[in-house]
Amino acid sequence: MRTEECRVGARIRLLRLEKNMTQRQLAAKIGVDRTSLSSYEHSKRTPDIFILCRMADVFEVSLDDLVGRKF
Repeated sequence: MRTEECRVGARIRLLRLEKNMTQRQLAAKIGVDRTSLSSYEHSKRTPDIFILCRMADVFEVSLDDLVGRKF
């Protein structure tokens, strides 16, 4: 598992908690099941770009912010 993937999972979890959302609530908003979201947060699976875009919209952040990309 790459370090970047671990950071993305941790970042998804952090943003979800900042929005006071459960995994179930976020999963419903982005159109995945809760177990898939859990896999993303624990870096067992990597969300595709379309799911990442939906997450960024829900969290009201850019894709760069979502994945923790710094310039």
